[in-house]
Amino acid sequence: MGGKIAIVITSGLDQRAKVMSGLHVAKRIHDARKENSIDRVEVFLFTGGVRSLEKGQDNGEVLEAIKELRESGITIEACSNQVKNWNMENIFSSNGIDLEFARDAFSRYAVEGYTVISF
Repeated sequence: MGGKIAIVITSGLDQRAKVMSGLHVAKRIHDARKENSIDRVEVFLFTGGVRSLEKGQDNGEVLEAIKELRESGITIEACSNQVKNWNMENIFSSNGIDLEFARDAFSRYAVEGYTVISF
């Protein structure tokens, strides 16, 4: 049995380099998962990470990276409360991003032994 890693992105577009670094690190860990004994990589968008996908923002690079992660088989989720409160459901569903209560995702990470890395 290998490790599990959750990349939690709380930064927004005002810290674009951190957002993109988190997405790129998730992909690189996923690509090297066999040689590093990693079973699962997940990305969770929270606060600024959720806002980074708002319409009208210069976020094409972020959306493209998310598409690449999804196509690689990486699970991408976001805080359901924030997405709903900010009326962003369409953006997330059209980009294949699942919604989960942050409290449930973070509790699951603790119970299931994930290493959490935040950006």
